[in-house]
Amino acid sequence: MIRVKNLRKTFLTKQGSQAAVHGAEFDVAEGEIFMLLGPSGCGKTTTLRCIAGLETPDEGEIWIGEQLVFGDRGGTLLPVYKRGVGMVFQSYAIWPHLTVFDNVAYPLVHGIYKAPKREVKGRVQKALSLVGLERFEDRPAPLLSGGQQQRVALARALVYEPKVLLLDEPLSNLDAKLRAEMRIELRALMKRLNITAIYVTHDQEEALVLSDRIAVMHAGEIKQIGTPRDIYVKPQNDVVAGFIGTANLFSASITAVPRNGEEGSVSTPIGALACPLPPSVAVGQPVTIMFRPEDVVVRASQAGPSQNSLCGVVEQAVFVGSRLQCVLSVQGHKVHCEVPKSQLVETGQSVVVEIPRHAIHLLP
Repeated sequence: MIRVKNLRKTFLTKQGSQAAVHGAEFDVAEGEIFMLLGPSGCGKTTTLRCIAGLETPDEGEIWIGEQLVFGDRGGTLLPVYKRGVGMVFQSYAIWPHLTVFDNVAYPLVHGIYKAPKREVKGRVQKALSLVGLERFEDRPAPLLSGGQQQRVALARALVYEPKVLLLDEPLSNLDAKLRAEMRIELRALMKRLNITAIYVTHDQEEALVLSDRIAVMHAGEIKQIGTPRDIYVKPQNDVVAGFIGTANLFSASITAVPRNGEEGSVSTPIGALACPLPPSVAVGQPVTIMFRPEDVVVRASQAGPSQNSLCGVVEQAVFVGSRLQCVLSVQGHKVHCEVPKSQLVETGQSVVVEIPRHAIHLLP
């Protein structure tokens, strides 16, 4: 449905040229929710604006369906209003002097998507019904809550039935509880309508909850594309591992390679660890290992011989409701972990730390 090839965009500033996007490539299938995730300044919004036609790339190709909307070789540059995309902005961009109905009807009354007058009311009511605002059509826009204004912006983007929906951090202005609720509702709505969507966010949890696939961006480049589970469990590099969730990352070297069905082992600053290794590795090879806090097992004492058990001391234990987030000192190095709220863990306590073999992931 959407294809981006070798997309490049550079901005000229007082400090010189600044490469915002260089070499971005991805495909988005029909009905897929595709997430562009990364920190501020990584190029995700520039990529989205290039697809929308709000920015002109320096190089590359952008296809929407079977139509080439930008191509540097043939000089193709389709204007915004001909691309058939709906866009929802971070700022909502609601007209304050209009009612909810008039805000949503705006694309059908003005511009290229102008509809016959007899159809406008029905289409607006249908769009408002989709976002749960059917009883608010006569309300002035400024009298809506933040969540309701966001729904109006979404209804306005859906009312002319765009081929593609582009969303630029649409939930970032909402409070935490409402943002969590809107994630679920928004995904359910887009799936029900089979909308092809590209969604920009810096919020890792939002990306994991909403998306079918995620492209993690850093310094203008896409570092990895995959499902939420693959991105979280099997990051391909330390940039992705460090950005998605909390990760324990340690430099290591291979001390034993897998043989006869046995797992290999690595030497790390916190101790020797057994873990799955690919057959291509060699003894002495430097690698980086990663494991997630929720996979670390913490016990008050050693229950018996156990592989990958290390001694540690609790440096910090913070109660966050459903669990305790802890920082342990193991051989003088910090290890992040999570323990159930029912487990009593105190600062200064000596503990046994077990890192399950299956939880250790090898990075190049």
